[in-house]
Amino acid sequence: MRFIRKTHDLSIREFAKKIDVSFSLVSRIEGGERRLTKRVEQRIISAFELTEEKVLTVRMLISEVKK
Repeated sequence: MRFIRKTHDLSIREFAKKIDVSFSLVSRIEGGERRLTKRVEQRIISAFELTEEKVLTVRMLISEVKK
């Protein structure tokens, strides 16, 4: 989530508004206090018009960075 937000140069508040969730939810997910739910994931995919291929690419990039 943070990767997509930062890639689009959005603040947490701007990102939250774009995906129609609360600022605090985005902050908690990014901070590790809450997990990313399927509902929020679908909102991100829809808001940023992500294809399945793009989602897989983002996951692979994040996985590589964590190594």
